[in-house]
Amino acid sequence: MDQKIKFPIALKHILLFSFLIILVLGLTTFLVSTLVRGDDRRKAEENNHTINARTAQTVQQTFTNAQKNSYILFDAFSKIKEPAKKGGQASQEVRASLIADFFRVNDDIIFVSSPDTNLKVNPSFKEKIGGAAGEKKLSDFLIANKSAASGKVRYFNARETLDIDSIIFTFQYGPLNAVKNAAVGVDTKALAALMSSGANNATILVDQNSAVLINPDYESEQKTYVAAQSLIDSIKDKEGVDNTQSLAETEDGRKFISVHKTKDNLYVITSVSENSVFAVINRTTYRIILFSLAILFIAIMAIRLFSKNITNPIADLVDASAKIERGEFELDIKPRTHDEIGLLTSSFIQMGKGLAEREKLMVSFSKFTNKTIAQKAASGELALGGENRNATIFFSDIRSFTAMSETMQPKEVVEFLNAYMTRMVECVNKTNGVVDKYIGDAIMAVWGAPESAGSPALDALNAVTAALMMRVSLFHFNQPRKERGLAPVRIGCGINSGPVVAGQIGSNERMEYTVIGDAVNLASRTEALNKPFATDILITENTYNLIKDKVIVEQMPGVHVKGKTDAIKMFAVINLAGKERPSTIEEVRKIIGTTAPDLAKVNTDDEEKKYKIEG
Repeated sequence: MDQKIKFPIALKHILLFSFLIILVLGLTTFLVSTLVRGDDRRKAEENNHTINARTAQTVQQTFTNAQKNSYILFDAFSKIKEPAKKGGQASQEVRASLIADFFRVNDDIIFVSSPDTNLKVNPSFKEKIGGAAGEKKLSDFLIANKSAASGKVRYFNARETLDIDSIIFTFQYGPLNAVKNAAVGVDTKALAALMSSGANNATILVDQNSAVLINPDYESEQKTYVAAQSLIDSIKDKEGVDNTQSLAETEDGRKFISVHKTKDNLYVITSVSENSVFAVINRTTYRIILFSLAILFIAIMAIRLFSKNITNPIADLVDASAKIERGEFELDIKPRTHDEIGLLTSSFIQMGKGLAEREKLMVSFSKFTNKTIAQKAASGELALGGENRNATIFFSDIRSFTAMSETMQPKEVVEFLNAYMTRMVECVNKTNGVVDKYIGDAIMAVWGAPESAGSPALDALNAVTAALMMRVSLFHFNQPRKERGLAPVRIGCGINSGPVVAGQIGSNERMEYTVIGDAVNLASRTEALNKPFATDILITENTYNLIKDKVIVEQMPGVHVKGKTDAIKMFAVINLAGKERPSTIEEVRKIIGTTAPDLAKVNTDDEEKKYKIEG
């Protein structure tokens, strides 16, 4: 800790990353600040409004000219009177000449119709509208749609009637005492071309009843019209207000929409997509991002070249951390630098040595007690004195071990017990149990102390599961013994659940963690009952009540235990619920190599009188 730091990491990071951040953010801010999005929006709105107003003026002028020129024709026709006797042929020629001159001058007018002229179709449009059949269809349309009262002009989209892009408008003319209905059809091809001529702007024309009259791109602009309806409503019946503009949300995205009302209450709607307006700035922003990424990449490469003296020691420390996580505490790293990382590396090495010493002590300690208890004792988590716990206690014992050991050498006895205990203890550890002690060939284990799996029922189920695992492990343990002609090993397991006192018990010089209480004594006596019952796993009623829906059992006769007034029910464990085999006590006895006893002839322990079996 007294080593002097020559090159602090903080200084290196400040110099490198400050340069990077200032460079990238400075360039980005400079480029973005030169492009003002607000200016683009104002220009787009002004341009859209200008196109809208100019288009509205053209539309108004087109229909006004058609109407005025028609007035002149109708007035001329009304003043040409038929002579009483001769000259009728001359009048017809004059009228025909007027019609021909009218259509020659007004080549965008498809037809005119009035009481003075009757229906007259422009010769250049006769074939386009379908000849005589088209004229008949047009005549029917005019009869069905006469001019409105009060001199109002009505407009109709005549695409379906005339089979070409066109508008028919009807109106009234003549003196107030002799008002006449008239109709004029106008070819809108030129207007449609004008409305769709903008690079980004698109225009449609609707009437006051929201009927679309001209729509160059119907599918797209119909959506724009729906979005513009609220703008039309805002100026429809207002005096002195003939235009409005707004940024509206459409099905095709956000658009700048401008609406202009003409003299005859037609509405010209011009729109431009927000994306197209900001396309330039978006592309510029994209280039800025790419440029910033390029600068960032260059900066990263520069940092990579000049910071290996930082990253390499850090990589060594990461590898060392992984080794410590795997339990390898002897580290082969050395400090490379004289900065904070070098100091940290030295501390890491010392920490590894300390952990190695602690692990050696823990391994040695855990061989003489349970690993969980050893860890708690080392960390100071194990409370001094005793505590009340609700636990499940397990006892197991090898049948006829005394007779078996008499035929073996001491070394063979130790080797046999070590092999046997290793298998049995593994079953306890896998189910979160704690081996309390070894009593010769017997094993005492506890579930629920010093730690519970969550509930007394779960602790009890874990204990029974461990016993069933021991049954399977013992079966495999006996297979090679049978092949060598040795007698198979048989065990008995007794399990009981109940309140116990758990804690460190012993003298000032030597202590051990254990559990004591009546529940422990009953578990020990339960284990001894396996022999007369010819079973390998017995549980008391206390344990059975906790897990009765989790196990398959067969009830044994009640047993009177010393110190207990009432008979205690015992249950032979067959299997866990849901397992197929074994499913009966007979199958269990066949596996463990016992036969069903005659309980009436069972010889109980008359000396200790710990139990007696009810008939």
